[in-house]
Amino acid sequence: MPYRFIIPVLVLFYVSRPFTTLSQQHSPNPQKRTIAGVVVNDRGDSVSFVSIKVHGTKLGAISDTKGMFAITLESQNTVTLTVRHLSYEFYEQTFALESDTTFVTVQLLSKVVTLKGANVSASAFSSGEAEGVTLKPLEVVTTPGAAADIFRTLQTFPGVASPDEGSMLIVRGGNPNETITLIDQASVAAPYRAQAPNGGTFGFIPPFFVSGTFFSSGGMPARYGNALSGVVALESLGMPAGTQINASLSTGGASLGAATELAPGVLGMRISGNYTNTDLLFRLNGTRELFTQPPVAYDANLALLWRYSSTGKIKIFSFASQNGLETLFGFGSEAERFQTAQTNGIVNLQITDVFDGWLTKLSLSGNIVRLRIAQNAFSMHSDLLNLKSRTDIEKDLSDWVRVLTGTEVEYDDLTSGKSLMQNSTILDTFIARQDAVRIGGYAEVEWKVTRNIVAGLGMRTDIQTNAARIVSLRAIRPTFDPRISLKYVISPEFNVRAAWGIFHQYARPDQLDTTMGGNPSLEAQQATHTILGSEYQSGETHLRFEAYNKMYAHLILPSKDGFSLTNSGYGYARGVDFFAKHGEYLKTDVNGWISYSLLETKRLQARRTASTILYEEGATPFDIRHNIVIVGKARVWEGLSFGIAVRYSSGRAITTIVGGVQRNQGRFSWYEPIDGPIGSERLPDQMRLDIDVSYFLPIANNAFIVLFASLSNATGRPNILGYTYSADYSHREPNISLNRQFIFAGATATVRL
Repeated sequence: MPYRFIIPVLVLFYVSRPFTTLSQQHSPNPQKRTIAGVVVNDRGDSVSFVSIKVHGTKLGAISDTKGMFAITLESQNTVTLTVRHLSYEFYEQTFALESDTTFVTVQLLSKVVTLKGANVSASAFSSGEAEGVTLKPLEVVTTPGAAADIFRTLQTFPGVASPDEGSMLIVRGGNPNETITLIDQASVAAPYRAQAPNGGTFGFIPPFFVSGTFFSSGGMPARYGNALSGVVALESLGMPAGTQINASLSTGGASLGAATELAPGVLGMRISGNYTNTDLLFRLNGTRELFTQPPVAYDANLALLWRYSSTGKIKIFSFASQNGLETLFGFGSEAERFQTAQTNGIVNLQITDVFDGWLTKLSLSGNIVRLRIAQNAFSMHSDLLNLKSRTDIEKDLSDWVRVLTGTEVEYDDLTSGKSLMQNSTILDTFIARQDAVRIGGYAEVEWKVTRNIVAGLGMRTDIQTNAARIVSLRAIRPTFDPRISLKYVISPEFNVRAAWGIFHQYARPDQLDTTMGGNPSLEAQQATHTILGSEYQSGETHLRFEAYNKMYAHLILPSKDGFSLTNSGYGYARGVDFFAKHGEYLKTDVNGWISYSLLETKRLQARRTASTILYEEGATPFDIRHNIVIVGKARVWEGLSFGIAVRYSSGRAITTIVGGVQRNQGRFSWYEPIDGPIGSERLPDQMRLDIDVSYFLPIANNAFIVLFASLSNATGRPNILGYTYSADYSHREPNISLNRQFIFAGATATVRL
């Protein structure tokens, strides 16, 4: 109801009130007074069915269909009215009662932002069922060219590049190890599997084993530490509802999984296993000859969930995988046999409960990773043990303030070795062991400054050293990372935000070991993020734009003598990211997204000469100026859907090798490369077209089958990913993309019992 009609309606309303009420108001002995009025919003429209309370009493009323209300109370001079409503800001106002009946207007301000729904951190994307969803697991599976892989799907987001065919995340010009991966608070030491010469081929966990994914490409809140560029935080699935069985069969392997309630609402279990054998897949695509043993992988996972009280639950998550491959790697007739074998196991116990209003999460985890790599006369192995304890607690002190704090202790123990062989005989072996302990803590405040402005203020501190120094309590220099973010909500659909923060990341254990050419005195590497952006989200449309600047300091570089490491490096990465998404798979007939990134990044880098190492500034191997991804999906007929993904990226910078110098030591002889100017050459631009088709076939109310097929690199474009050099570095040949019109097909079935 418009505001200008309020007074006339109030008059009519009270004239028509029952005579008994009027007689009470004009009785010779007035013991009661009435406060009456109308509830309107900030547009002047009446608001129905709102509960109005008298502060300090049990009195109150509910507005009728015209927004009107009346409360009769004891004789008094003032009254304070309060209103709490999910859609409006908290209202409190004191009124003077000057007569038997006082008419008032209660104007409520629309709630444009709440702490519960406010994500004040910059550059963050999330997937799952929560508010602000960007990408759900089903969309991961149906993204063309992503091979049902979470990390490959994240590569379609702005700020993330893929310079090769692997699944590693290159976030805003940062090295892949500058982005960390977590699951249920536990650290994932090796988030990739099927290690190839150019890195990990796939992510370590299937998308349907997680309920949601938080991905940040910069400006992370203080709860995330030991990462210079980004974070991927996964949450495993929660308590199952009923019993469900999933099975799939494809040209790349098979999988089987089940979830059941052992005790409804109290105890549940999830179990699954996957077998991947790409022999048939590569034969169908005519590339089997590239592998003497194509990638083979096994993995199994088990989760137990126990809700031991109305607020408390325990989740035990375990995952184990084994994979390996054997291929030829090198220059023409000099190509050498390259073999990898990896075992990865992780176990995590997570306890969640509420104590005196504090939501508390405690995680205890262990991760073991064993990696073996062999290439003719050279082999290396590493055994990493990661142990971690993490506690996070949070509480809403009011509608305007939320506090979060937590601690973590992480221990890494790495045993690594290198061997030189001749005719299957080991000529020499180097073995080293190094551990590292990191202790960190943080405190954050999310503060609703006004009804339109939300601020995030955080401070983080970490220390890292070896176990012996921790025990002896020797002096250790901590890092301090202040982080600030602001979000200004112009309307419920549109907001602008800014973030600034300092981030540190410590050296890996192998970089600290002098036996392997490391330096135990290395400082933490540093990056300072500054981010400005805006976001629009309405219905099925989601738009984001961000500009960022990332300044690096204390980066790890080889020393000039080549026998150790230093913190001499520095550099920058700056650019803009744009993201536009519309619709949702199976919810709208058409859905998809467009992402664009513009990047410039330079660093001080090591340039190898014939006699020494020089430091030179130049573009990094991850300097990809333009990166565009267009993903579109359409439901063309009932359960039949069609998808397409177009990817373009400008050629990344590389440092060419201009020759080699021969080295001799005893009975060993080898060539070492001589570099040209840093970042002086760029690879040709890359383009790829991927096509996907799927058919959703319901069998019954509790069962369905999904048939799917995809064609990667449909045009057969021979993208050049890099160069392979001859043994003496006198010649080179391009590494051509393996995905040349690559066909993949299969089916998955789900039954609910």
